[in-house]
Amino acid sequence: MTKRKGAVSEETKEAILSAAAEEFYEYGYEKASLRHICSRAGVTTGAVYCFFENKEDLLSNVMIPIFNVVRSISIDYDKVLCDDYTAFDEFQKFFSANRKLYHILYYNMNNPVIAGYIKAITEEFTHQITDVAHKALPGNKELPKELDEYISRCLAHIMVYSIIKIISEEPDDRIVTQRLITTVRVYKNGILSLLK
Repeated sequence: MTKRKGAVSEETKEAILSAAAEEFYEYGYEKASLRHICSRAGVTTGAVYCFFENKEDLLSNVMIPIFNVVRSISIDYDKVLCDDYTAFDEFQKFFSANRKLYHILYYNMNNPVIAGYIKAITEEFTHQITDVAHKALPGNKELPKELDEYISRCLAHIMVYSIIKIISEEPDDRIVTQRLITTVRVYKNGILSLLK
């Protein structure tokens, strides 16, 4: 039975992405070598350039799953406000399976590609902070001046870096989950204190 050309191409692309993730994890972006990535994936350099423009584009594609999972997780803010954190179960499953991606993110934060992803994730968290605040306010009351967009973005930035640091440095999934819940609780309670 012959494989379809498209299937082989998709398998090749996945092999390159997997090899690149391993290379970036072990050596960091700057020291990672396309030649080593090709060797790990069992492909030629030409195959890499069929799918990716350069090493930066390859890094971008390796990091896409983190951004996608942040965007796809729908958090039930009513539950979070009642200290029910089961909404993070999906997130916990993802980070357990993709710990190396967070390591790459954490140790390459100065890279423009990584910085772009962190900025996008921070924007997602900024919106989530605003949503939690709106959910907590009675009626159509406006958010207090203390919780303007700038402060929401600052809080989101700190929260994103805290989450990345926790996931990247703690090997025990149970401890990671507890620390993530603690982090979210601290931010939630801080936001709620501004609404009083």
